[in-house]
Amino acid sequence: MSAGGRLSTLVRKRITYTGEPYQFALEALKKASAPTPLPDSGGDQALLESQVLSKLGDGGSWSAHPVGIAGVRLSPSKPIVIYLDSHVELSRGEDYPLAWHALDRLLPYAEPDTQVNGVLGLRIAAIRRNDLHLTLAETGSRLIIRGIPGTRWEDYLDERWEALVTAHLPPLWRSRWISEYERQDEQSHPLVRGTEKDIAWVGAGLLRRIALFHTSSSAYSTRSWITGSEWIFELDTRRDVRLDHDTLLAKLSDPVWGLPLHIVERHCTCDDPPLQDDRYMRQCTYDLAHNDGPGAGMQFRFRWGPGVYDKDTRKQLERLGADTGWLDRVLPRTPQSSRGEVTS
Repeated sequence: MSAGGRLSTLVRKRITYTGEPYQFALEALKKASAPTPLPDSGGDQALLESQVLSKLGDGGSWSAHPVGIAGVRLSPSKPIVIYLDSHVELSRGEDYPLAWHALDRLLPYAEPDTQVNGVLGLRIAAIRRNDLHLTLAETGSRLIIRGIPGTRWEDYLDERWEALVTAHLPPLWRSRWISEYERQDEQSHPLVRGTEKDIAWVGAGLLRRIALFHTSSSAYSTRSWITGSEWIFELDTRRDVRLDHDTLLAKLSDPVWGLPLHIVERHCTCDDPPLQDDRYMRQCTYDLAHNDGPGAGMQFRFRWGPGVYDKDTRKQLERLGADTGWLDRVLPRTPQSSRGEVTS
């Protein structure tokens, strides 16, 4: 293979992981130092990235891409840029700008004598057109969330602040320093906050490879949450679509492009006899851990069966701008849909 052909292949592979435009990925690879074609993060930067993914990815909503992120842009000397989808449909069936929803999930506020919600220590570093620059207080971390053209970050921030003040829930993101509420929360919940730091490498690594859930998964729905020291992902594939967990797991643990992960436990039901009742689901469960030993890790639950939410999932995703090619792969049209009924 020629040097140009090899570079083109690497560019396409990088896009599979990040969702970057071809030209951006090409220039980034030209500047990358082997063997790290995808720059990773650590410390406070990894914690910031991980917390953003945690809050955006915990389910209960529909968007054009899994967790509402269309892709990221990675540069060794610049902050990671997260591209948000346009809108999100929440469980109650209403559409909201995804930028508004992201602030609702991310911005820290206190429930006095109880806890701090949102990302502990999150602060607004700058607003530049459609870009919201985020940081963790008293650190040098930086992350950019890029909304669609016309995103009204200032208006959303003011609306959120006023709503919290009215509800007697102190908003915290305008403080330059860590607030007393946040210090008390960290002291009151040491195990929770400690786990967030221990597992930050998982969240940051996944955020920088977020496009895999769109390009390399058979699932139409992706949710996640953290329990104990594990980050759990639950992915739903419709029964008339081939369940493909091997592709995602292989790319995620690739020795060059992936994370330092290996499978420590698996329970696969793909070769089990057919279920007698189509109402039930099957689940293949994979536990992964860091290559260097035990500790915080991940669990993937690949579920395969009937659509578990409602009959209009494809219609919802089409309306939210999901790619037709992706929909045809994960939610193919059925005979009923050709007559105007869309099923999932």
